[in-house]
Amino acid sequence: MENQGEFWENVSAVVVTPVAIAAGLAKGTYDASTDHGAFIEGFNGAATPIIRAGKNFGAEHGPTLTKGVVTGAAGALGARIVHAGLRALKL
Repeated sequence: MENQGEFWENVSAVVVTPVAIAAGLAKGTYDASTDHGAFIEGFNGAATPIIRAGKNFGAEHGPTLTKGVVTGAAGALGARIVHAGLRALKL
């Protein structure tokens, strides 16, 4: 089974991927159109550090993210139980 740090690394990488792609497209297009290098070099130069930073964030803050998800789920479940109880009292 994958450890928790690797899970949050992958989740964080997926979350930052749209930003990395947009930055890579912008940099790669600029580089290619102004003869500052090949598109792929500009794309990788912009996208790779963003994805790497996302993975590092996930690895570093994985336990905190897990606690936040579990706490949020418990809070939502508790609110639902209280709401059902209050609704039952009104009947």
